[in-house]
Amino acid sequence: MLMAIQINERFKPLYSSDSDIFILTGGRGGGKTFAVTDAGLRLSYEKGQKILATRYSMNSAKKSIIPEYTLMMERHGIEGAFTTVDNDITNTKIGTEIIFSGIKTQSGNQTARLKGIPDLTTWIYDEFEEDPDETTFDTINNTVRSKNAKNRIILILNPSFKSRWFYKRWFEPHNLPNEFNGTIGNVTYIHQNYPDNKENLSEKFLRDAEQARLTNYQKYRHVFLGHWLESSEGLLWNMDLIDKFRVTEAPILKRVIVAVDPAITAKAGSDETGIIVVGLSIDNRGYVLEDGSGTYSPNEWATKAVQLYKKWNAKEIVAEVNQGGDMVENTIKVVDPLIHVHKVHATKGKFVRAEPVYALYQMGRVSHLGYFGKLESQMVTWNPDDNHTSPDRMDALVWGLSRLMLVDNTSSRANGKGRRHKSNSL
Repeated sequence: MLMAIQINERFKPLYSSDSDIFILTGGRGGGKTFAVTDAGLRLSYEKGQKILATRYSMNSAKKSIIPEYTLMMERHGIEGAFTTVDNDITNTKIGTEIIFSGIKTQSGNQTARLKGIPDLTTWIYDEFEEDPDETTFDTINNTVRSKNAKNRIILILNPSFKSRWFYKRWFEPHNLPNEFNGTIGNVTYIHQNYPDNKENLSEKFLRDAEQARLTNYQKYRHVFLGHWLESSEGLLWNMDLIDKFRVTEAPILKRVIVAVDPAITAKAGSDETGIIVVGLSIDNRGYVLEDGSGTYSPNEWATKAVQLYKKWNAKEIVAEVNQGGDMVENTIKVVDPLIHVHKVHATKGKFVRAEPVYALYQMGRVSHLGYFGKLESQMVTWNPDDNHTSPDRMDALVWGLSRLMLVDNTSSRANGKGRRHKSNSL
């Protein structure tokens, strides 16, 4: 028997509306994922349901989505009603499956496999702002057509840019304002922000939100209130500049490196570790290839960096060592002692480091391979005058492209695996 958990009134349509599509928007800390997780577990008690829960990028369901469902089971006291095998949770009382999967995996896009899952009734898509194109969405969406139960699509996203396909499909035609709640046709829109969820948020989160409100209102609106960004917005970078040179395929690359801006802890509220893969083509253009950033323990971020190093056949890992010193390199060497680590120190301010990289974008010398929603959000909302923020993904990007395109790498190319170098200062 599921307990009555307090859910904000705005989320009630998840439980009562007959809509086909639910789009949940809002800034950080609004409780969107919490509400959908509760709704997903409740759906598992309906006969005929088969639920697919995805994120576009998911390194491990057991470390990302499944723990959210496990905690929700504990809140309801129903852990004994479910079994977990690999990336599936089954409600043994009813037989309902909840299947967890990333769409983009280490081996590539697995849309074809997901669309082959029979009898899907519900698709829950978290971090939907990372979805790269309409074709990927429509391919799986057209599979949710079971006659065994009510079909529904639940999309959870932090609003990004008005140039993205999902804004043009669901928001632009109706000229919807920011923070819209309501139903239009077969689509229900739910928007909630952190002020309505304060009782569940840490003091640090609330301080960070207030600091952003006072020092960088554009970032506050976008990150904490979930407002959409115009493509032309940005204090340094803007989306027009990034979109102009975006590509869907990478050329032949003569050099690839993994850049890491490490966080030392992985506690709730900790900074993320920025992990960005960048490459240099034979015509000396830079390419942003992958964003592997996240909230990791030291061993987890080192493992992730080494995985990406091997996946992309990189030449080195560039790591910022201001906080961790030799510990940063040692942590990577524990995972693989043969990895070549190049240490860098931040002796200049973020703006001084970032401006030459921004100039590369202005010259059209850097392309993004696909979309990197969280990275690009940091790039266009970063205020160079705000010394209180730590844009971890952007920092890693700057370290990587600086090392790849602004530093003489002749000596490093001549060195063999595992050879240590003196660190650079930027």
